[in-house]
Amino acid sequence: MSLPCISTICYAVMLISLEPQIDTRTLPVNTNTAVTSLKAEKTSSSLHQHNEWFDVWQRSFTDSMDFTVRQLDGLFRSDDERSFSNEEARAEGRIQFAWEPRDGMLTDTDLRFRIRVKLPALEDKVDLLLSDNEDETQDNTIRAARNTDNNDRDQATIALRFRPEQDSHYSFRVGAGRRDQLYVRGRYRDATAFTDKLSALYDSELYYYSRDRLGAEVGLAIQYDIDRKHLIRQNNRLYFRDDTNDWLWRHEINHLYAIDDQNAIVSRAMVEGLSRPNYRIEEVYAGIRWRNNTLRDWLFFEVEPFVLWLRDEDFNTSFGVAMRVEVYYGHNR
Repeated sequence: MSLPCISTICYAVMLISLEPQIDTRTLPVNTNTAVTSLKAEKTSSSLHQHNEWFDVWQRSFTDSMDFTVRQLDGLFRSDDERSFSNEEARAEGRIQFAWEPRDGMLTDTDLRFRIRVKLPALEDKVDLLLSDNEDETQDNTIRAARNTDNNDRDQATIALRFRPEQDSHYSFRVGAGRRDQLYVRGRYRDATAFTDKLSALYDSELYYYSRDRLGAEVGLAIQYDIDRKHLIRQNNRLYFRDDTNDWLWRHEINHLYAIDDQNAIVSRAMVEGLSRPNYRIEEVYAGIRWRNNTLRDWLFFEVEPFVLWLRDEDFNTSFGVAMRVEVYYGHNR
């Protein structure tokens, strides 16, 4: 099937936020945080008291990560500071395993991860970040939609992030990514609430990679809280790439429906394209995702039927379904 008329497709989700929190009540950093912000406070459940094998695994994994980062934090402390410090270094983040079969691609799998290491020895102004993808706006995009010839951002990265203050809107990074390139990056991020229901998140970035050279990004998200169970968010993003001297653009719309404390439905539609050789569409995506964490508050399951059209595949319609297991760890879970 050829690409459907774009006028019939709406311009048009979940990972722990590793950036400084702006105002997650009125404007979540991503749709996952939106799910959390819409949930009512959970009551205690006997299920969560069980010591099943996955509870033991999650605690052991968290403890081992914390032990490693405490050793790292200790490198920046004197002997006296190690003895009297009241705050310990810790790690937090998530790991996601996914199977994303679609037409002709039944073996597509994906592994996503994001780790943040907090280092109190550096006055909590410096974090160590490790991720499978530098683009935090695509944390819940299927692999087939990310692995296009236009996407050079789907690469593991490691970086040190510095913030002048813990609540600063500015942050700076130095690290390695994009096929072992060294890079430096500066970011500004802020949010504005126009009313108690309407708000906006905006950010801009400037970075330099050792081979890809200069790059820049600008993003704007408009969010409307319909009520406690429904939220609509429209995202817009532009990427400038110095190595190809063009712009990559993306527009998407998300509708979140929080069914109850442990179930949510996220509907998403997205269109992405380039400015060269002319302003044209490269891919269109639409999907509906069900997300559940009945077993534990740190363990999520997702099922997402989707439809994908790619220019590389002559915009032939590709139907698929993504099935994911996501584990959070750290002090927030």
